[in-house]
Amino acid sequence: MIRNSLLLLFISFFSNCFAQTTCESIAVKVKVIDTLRPQSFYHMVIYNKTQGTALFGQPDGWFTIQAKINDTIVVAVKEYPKETFIVNEENYCRLNKVIVLKYKSKKLNEVILRPIKTAAEIKEQRQKLALEKTRSVTGVEVLQSPITFLYESFSKKERNKRWVAEARYMDKQRELVKEYVRTCNAYKVINLYEHEMDDFVDFLNMDSTFFKTASDYSLVLFVKKKFQEFRAKN
Repeated sequence: MIRNSLLLLFISFFSNCFAQTTCESIAVKVKVIDTLRPQSFYHMVIYNKTQGTALFGQPDGWFTIQAKINDTIVVAVKEYPKETFIVNEENYCRLNKVIVLKYKSKKLNEVILRPIKTAAEIKEQRQKLALEKTRSVTGVEVLQSPITFLYESFSKKERNKRWVAEARYMDKQRELVKEYVRTCNAYKVINLYEHEMDDFVDFLNMDSTFFKTASDYSLVLFVKKKFQEFRAKN
């Protein structure tokens, strides 16, 4: 009697195991959540990649589907990376699962913040623009030191020193012109995009003496007029 009971128990156990491994359909119940941004999911699509079927999930994040063992399920939610999982039997032809979504980070364009200087600040700086002094023999000194004059006239080293000084001066002026143009932009005198800045500064072709000595009124009129010409050509 005991032997028969044990035999029946083993048969029942293996029958249940066999029944579990031969489920024709698995009930898949899934809860989708975002722990960082609690919200409703109005654009959640569940796609059975193996079967080629799809349906919409509930706004509260729940969805239930019927699938087969080893089916590939893809969960797509707007603004989130897709989540994929393989169906496997968890218990009695059912699979309960929680999917935690991670918000898709967006790559933003680099933004460079520059302080906008006032017209008065720029006026003070442009009036101080000066070419770096390099020792040179001029005027009466030419007669007093002709050898030095000839040396400076033909020396590559001296010419390079002057070239560097002039290049530095032009760089300083160019950056200051850009500052002034940005100030004009901030006050809606012109409407220039930052990526157009270098082209516009080239187009201005600012005269050094005029930039240093012009009144605010004359300078702003000049920039405004040149901008209108620049925009007409571009």
